[in-house]
Amino acid sequence: MKKIAFISSLIILAMTVEAQKVALHSATGTQHFTGTSAFISAYNAANSGDTIYLPGGGFSSPANIDKQLWVLGAGHYPDSTQATAKTFINGNITLSENADGFRLEGVHINGSIFFDNNESVDNVIIKYCKVENDLNVQGSLITPSFNLTIINSVFSGSYFYLSNAQNAGIFNSIVQGKILNSFGNFFENNILMFSYTGYTNYYTISGDNNLCNNNIFLNASNRYLSGVSNQTNNNIFVSTPNLGTTPISSGNYYPVPQNSIFINQTGNAFSYDHNYHLQSPATYPGIDNTETGLYGGTHGYKEGAVPSNPHIQVQNIATTTDTEGNLSVQIKAVAQDQ
Repeated sequence: MKKIAFISSLIILAMTVEAQKVALHSATGTQHFTGTSAFISAYNAANSGDTIYLPGGGFSSPANIDKQLWVLGAGHYPDSTQATAKTFINGNITLSENADGFRLEGVHINGSIFFDNNESVDNVIIKYCKVENDLNVQGSLITPSFNLTIINSVFSGSYFYLSNAQNAGIFNSIVQGKILNSFGNFFENNILMFSYTGYTNYYTISGDNNLCNNNIFLNASNRYLSGVSNQTNNNIFVSTPNLGTTPISSGNYYPVPQNSIFINQTGNAFSYDHNYHLQSPATYPGIDNTETGLYGGTHGYKEGAVPSNPHIQVQNIATTTDTEGNLSVQIKAVAQDQ
């Protein structure tokens, strides 16, 4: 059964890449859409539970997403999308209350991800994505969004708002901006890059009752967490940390010079050219005895952030047929185990 599913996915993916078509896969079959608004057209035709495959290229996003869908792109790392090109979503992704269970993989968003204000959008998964701007789970916990999960993703914006998120889990990701209004959420094996020394109220994470395990904090000041009863275990801090009021802490490493942490990394911004492996992983074990940072924990960072659908590594399609009318097509795809 798995083999049949793989072959079906590969056929859909090959057709999608060859013609730069967006594919909508549902229980009744597969439809294809073309053009920069193809994602919008596929969304309009979709029902909850359907899957949308986005090939390499740029696509406009629906004004809001109010269905439970799985949206799969081709990836965002340059070295892993040479055969397909990156998948870009131009503009913002906005999730509304009927988008429970929405899953997004393998896209580069030239905008932000929003959750509608004070609407409960539960069990959203964001995986293998790059978001140029912010995450904003808007609201005041009147009707919170539960169980947001972010894995192996990069957020390059200035703000990461979790004001209406409860029991969110941020795993093995890179967050460049400050994390605001986080109450009762979980951060594990991330690189938290925010660093600012100009104002005393700028912290890497602000909020209460958060659990932080195995992360790397690059804030040059000592202002890492503000709020009450935050728990930190086996994190690396580049300076002696201020962890807020009545913190619970164990096994943290500080101060650790930033230039001694990674194989190749400088500054406080993500770069595809950096190497985020640790120089000395055995020196900084996590609470689970894996290493701190991106490559430890239960969701170790996947090189190239390749999405979970079959990934096309080689695509060679002749521009003309031979003398017998045959068209040479070479496509090599590899199944993904996560």
